Amino acid sequence: MFVRLNEVTNRTFVLPLLIFSPTSRCNSRCISCDWWKHDGADDLTPAEIDAVAGALPALGTRVVAFSGGEPLLRPDVFDIANQFRSRGMSLQLLTSGVLLEHFADRVAENFSRVYISLDAATESLYEAIRGVNALGTVGRGVARLGRIAPAVTVMARATLHRANFRELPRLIEHAKTIGVRGVSFLPADVSSRAFGREPASDAAALVLDRDEVEELRAVVEHTIARHRADFESGFIAESPEKLRRLPQYYSALAGDGPFPRVQCNAPWVSVVLEANGWVRPCFFHPAVWTVRSEPLAAILRSSLPTFRRALDVGTNPVCTRCVCSMHATWRSGPWQ
Repeated sequence: MFVRLNEVTNRTFVLPLLIFSPTSRCNSRCISCDWWKHDGADDLTPAEIDAVAGALPALGTRVVAFSGGEPLLRPDVFDIANQFRSRGMSLQLLTSGVLLEHFADRVAENFSRVYISLDAATESLYEAIRGVNALGTVGRGVARLGRIAPAVTVMARATLHRANFRELPRLIEHAKTIGVRGVSFLPADVSSRAFGREPASDAAALVLDRDEVEELRAVVEHTIARHRADFESGFIAESPEKLRRLPQYYSALAGDGPFPRVQCNAPWVSVVLEANGWVRPCFFHPAVWTVRSEPLAAILRSSLPTFRRALDVGTNPVCTRCVCSMHATWRSGPWQ
């Protein structure tokens, strides 16, 4: 009910989800991301983070998702996790998985759900895409976490682009091999300044040409036919129709037709707090406020509604090119 009131009144009665980056540092060098270029020197201090955590109970926040950079690179990340957990929030972890084997016991203590990045099914391609030779390390980390804490849900996420779109069926099989609960797929964001990109990066290594778009369509249809049981069981998070949005997105980038239709209410149910205190309405819109000059509650009360009032998701150029839209309700969202 309160989520719907957020939308109808443009007031922030609740903030069910906070996406938070403990550090801007990263130990991967992905071709689709620039966080690895950051040194974390201006990351929020524990005291600054505690002020944010202290404001969340009054906002009804249920889940804090630790994103990156690579959260596990921050030495005091588990102390920071406790700042949120001690106030009644459930934590999720978005990670490369490279450090998961080393920290599996601490991750099990603090996080109820873990998402690992899985962009290739072979060591050589993984290294070419993510800049480190760590596919086996990721698999061992998932296995160790599974032994320690089988109740923790571990999911894989794959960003498909020019370098790996042909891997789609193999990624499904590899996800099963390493023992995650499921896998999801999305195209590469090539338009925004998200993921540490200032300015926006050259997208040539990521976008598909027209012939490759047609090849991706064939790969998607082959996957839908071959993995019907995995769609029905939910192991593949997307429906067949949603998977078909992948070639449509890259076709639109090539100038051939519209982008997939976006239905999203992310700025009404969540915000993204970057490691240096800047606040984004979602992953892809620019950061326009900072908790270093204005408390989070004040941003949510005044600045964010001003942004939302001017936002038309159906026509906004950032929204129409979105690769990861979210349309959630109180009973159906990442906090469930």
